[in-house]
Amino acid sequence: MAASESVPASSAGSAEEEETILYDLLVNTEWPPETEVQPRGNRKHGASFIITKAIRDHLLFLRQYIWYSPAPFLLPDGLVRLVSKQINWHLVLANNGKLLATVQDQCVEIRSAKDDFTSIIGKCQVPKDPKPQWRRVAWSYDCTLLAYAESTGTVRVFDLMGSELFVISPASGFAGDLSYAIAGLVFLEYKASAQWSAELLVINYRGELRSYLVSVGTNQSYQESHSFSFSDHYPHGINTAIYHPGHRLLLVGGCETAELGISKASSCGLSAWRVLSGSPYYKQVINSGDRVTEVPKTLGLLKLLSVKFYTRQGQEQVRHIC
Repeated sequence: MAASESVPASSAGSAEEEETILYDLLVNTEWPPETEVQPRGNRKHGASFIITKAIRDHLLFLRQYIWYSPAPFLLPDGLVRLVSKQINWHLVLANNGKLLATVQDQCVEIRSAKDDFTSIIGKCQVPKDPKPQWRRVAWSYDCTLLAYAESTGTVRVFDLMGSELFVISPASGFAGDLSYAIAGLVFLEYKASAQWSAELLVINYRGELRSYLVSVGTNQSYQESHSFSFSDHYPHGINTAIYHPGHRLLLVGGCETAELGISKASSCGLSAWRVLSGSPYYKQVINSGDRVTEVPKTLGLLKLLSVKFYTRQGQEQVRHIC
């Protein structure tokens, strides 16, 4: 009798254990860290290479900072710390939700949702970046092009097969100056001429915007369209810039300000700009006469990027970047 009573007790215990299992995790793919290729050579060659590199770097330093003496542009320390604490890799989903760009150390993998992003349909080779947290990737509006921005401000455009179509070099910049890194990388639909496939906006942390018309296919090329600067509104530079296609608004986030008589959004470092078809190309949305009735949810994300970040313990702390 005692033996017969022990059976349901064990079965009840196993049932309770099974009920504690909520879900199973399946690993679809795993990315091991890439191994860096070391240059071959004997000890003598390695020593001479180090000496040559030291002399070359010293000459570059003299040329950049003594001969030219450029005016330094210092980004807010809080912004530099925030971006530098991010992970090196990035996952960027296309607008249609069917393509995924996985930014790794020296390549960008393009995966499709047809097989739950398991297989690779394209692989873009990119150079190793000394500041990988400051890279940025953007899909075109029709999900046929992928733009990749390095921490130096150089932009590379790829197709879905991973072929590099062209490289857009920054207008200026100095080694190690993160203000030339890209804070906003946006593709716009371009219908003014059949010669060009899309418009690409490249905005660095200084607040300098450059627009490029890109063409793919037989007439594969690019051409600078116009330039614009947010420096009058953001003297300390910007933190991020995103685009809302439904309202044709460019949303820019920067440092907070204690200036009196401005809107709440402006005091938080947020501004919205209408994208125009001609000069001056961008018009700021203000409270009087040019108000947006529906404020997109991306403004909340923009504010989070401007003035907040989360600690490792998961507690929200508000810290002013400026």
